[in-house]
Amino acid sequence: MGFSCKWLPKIIELSDYDGNWNNYNDKLYEIFINDFIKNKPEFKGKKVQTRKQPQLGKYEHGFIHLTTVANPDPTDINDRLPDLRRCERIEWNKKIIDNYLCNDLDCNCRKIYYYEQNYKNTVRINLVFADAKYKVVLEKRDNYYLLITGYYMEHNYTINKEISRATKYDMQKAPID
Repeated sequence: MGFSCKWLPKIIELSDYDGNWNNYNDKLYEIFINDFIKNKPEFKGKKVQTRKQPQLGKYEHGFIHLTTVANPDPTDINDRLPDLRRCERIEWNKKIIDNYLCNDLDCNCRKIYYYEQNYKNTVRINLVFADAKYKVVLEKRDNYYLLITGYYMEHNYTINKEISRATKYDMQKAPID
């Protein structure tokens, strides 16, 4: 990875489960349940909730968004495909929420960039861990935050665009459009 962060867990690879998708997916779901249902994180003093509906079998919508990506040719907006980069990093979502203000001098990484962005009639919180190439998106609600998604950012130009948005937000101190 080229940086060190003592609170960021190692990725969980499908090969750790001998390529058995069902066992791997069960482990990912177990992590999701532990991190977001049994032990809800807090962000800025409010609980972080996940979306339950629409469910896909036993899986909540929140879990689906942390482990899949939209089908490029969907017939249904809920038609999604597994995304191994998201799956491998499922534990990162809660850790980034918990540590977004990290100022640990023992870590050899840049801070987690924060910016707010208007989205339809809501405000979305973007937590961008540039060195890890990972982004977590929350949505402000009256009494809680809603976890929207978390995903790996493969390209440097995407990361640079996110840093630029965070810089713009820092300058204007209001949600960007």
